[in-house]
Amino acid sequence: MNRFINYGLALMISYLPLNGLRCFLYNLLLGYSIKNSTIGIGTLFVIAEATIEGATIGRSNVFTGPMSLVIKNGATIGKNNLFVCNEWTTHEEFKDNHYDRCLILAENTLIADAHFFDIAGKLTVGKGSWIAGRESQFWTHGAGIRDRNIQIGEHCYIGSAARFAPGSELGNNVLVAMGSVVTGKLTTSNAMIGGVPARLIKENYDWRSKQSIDTL
Repeated sequence: MNRFINYGLALMISYLPLNGLRCFLYNLLLGYSIKNSTIGIGTLFVIAEATIEGATIGRSNVFTGPMSLVIKNGATIGKNNLFVCNEWTTHEEFKDNHYDRCLILAENTLIADAHFFDIAGKLTVGKGSWIAGRESQFWTHGAGIRDRNIQIGEHCYIGSAARFAPGSELGNNVLVAMGSVVTGKLTTSNAMIGGVPARLIKENYDWRSKQSIDTL
């Protein structure tokens, strides 16, 4: 019953006209810690824990389920993103399956618009990394999966419509080309990866020095 009450409260809060009032009531009524942040109208938080400081979150995002959320200073989230943790991950029969149910966005990260995040496991986005474009998906559960957490290193750039499988990992300063499917631990730093499944395309590569990243 508490879940339905919290959902109703969060829905009401999300459409209040003032950012300060939305943040204040999320903290007061749902026990979150939201400080010095902007939460867009229609953005819904119905989760176990939230610690957000110095972040900018756009409109009509949804964070739902028994997960914990940490968003650090300078992080930006666009609009219409979906962050989901399913209730079944807390069931007794799955207690030994290591469902960490945690999303961490480090300092100065960027998530653009209309992406999907499955937060059954732990998903970490490193400092300064961008999840750019639209319609990328990040999955931390699947049939028979034990190595489920996703780790994205620092200063990475992920192009549109990428797919990340459970247990995938990136090094630092990695560009992931549009439409890639990342299925393993590609931990080489300063690189470009791409393909289905994704593989190393270029080493000693710095996407931040290029002028053509919008084509990826």
